[in-house]
Amino acid sequence: MKRLLTYIFIFGVILLAACSSPQYFHDTSSFERQKELKNTRSANVFGDIFLGVTSVCMAAAFDGEVEFYPTEQQFKKIILINPTQDTMYVNMLTDLYWDESNYCDFMDIRIPPKMECKVVVPMNANYNLYFSPTPESHDDEMLEIFTSDIKRIALKPNLTTLGDNNK
Repeated sequence: MKRLLTYIFIFGVILLAACSSPQYFHDTSSFERQKELKNTRSANVFGDIFLGVTSVCMAAAFDGEVEFYPTEQQFKKIILINPTQDTMYVNMLTDLYWDESNYCDFMDIRIPPKMECKVVVPMNANYNLYFSPTPESHDDEMLEIFTSDIKRIALKPNLTTLGDNNK
């Protein structure tokens, strides 16, 4: 019994850590939007699991075939990695609307040195990702990303510089 309680406790801690709020989001609207996206993604996953189990049970009970087609994935996790010794300031801008009047942008993400940040984003979306080791915008670097094509991004300074054209 004691061992079972230990396993339940460990599972609960892992579940709470997986469902924790985005800790590196310092813009209130971006923080709330990220929580909404995580909740929507979780609801979609649990809904698919429930429908799959129900479909299998119904097929077994009525001696039929399993006819379950999962919903198309709508969101995915992108990992932003800060390999530098400085805090990285990140803004992610898109032309995709989240609701009637707001874009699905994420502003003021601050990633500590040698850490990573998981961001849930919509699938098939184009984002302009601006990042720099300073909070000012004059030295930002920009990457264009398509969310379906990428999983991890290491935000290294001078990543977008192609070469010295001043020679």
